[in-house]
Amino acid sequence: MDAVTTAPAPPGRLRALAERYRRFLLYVVIGGGALVVDVGLYALLAVAVGMHPVLANTTSTFVAMIVSFAANSLLNFKVTDRIVARFLSFTLVSGAGYVVSTLMIAVLVDGLHVDALISKGATLPVVVLLQYTLNKKTTFATPEGRTAA
Repeated sequence: MDAVTTAPAPPGRLRALAERYRRFLLYVVIGGGALVVDVGLYALLAVAVGMHPVLANTTSTFVAMIVSFAANSLLNFKVTDRIVARFLSFTLVSGAGYVVSTLMIAVLVDGLHVDALISKGATLPVVVLLQYTLNKKTTFATPEGRTAA
């Protein structure tokens, strides 16, 4: 049986797709940067310093939240109106992610004795999906009839 091959998309089509999903792609890049801050600080605090993983997660999540909000507000969605309300919304969404990740880490580390870094990694897909969905629909949404610059 012959393998089915597909031709690569023409460069113009790739460019169109990238432009169409520019905000999402930039959200992912910014999230990746915040993830590096989060996991790096978590590893430093939980592993190198010996802080309890739940306290390390609290600190690293908060710092990464501030980095992500600032970058998404200024560079991605370019919405700086109602900044306090948007930050509060982002904080609530981040809080939901924090609660989910912290509960998962507590169960994995304290209950199942899973390594602290593996436990943190296990929380990431769940939290990313939750936070992206909520932020897209609330924090960075714009009124109908108006789009973010």
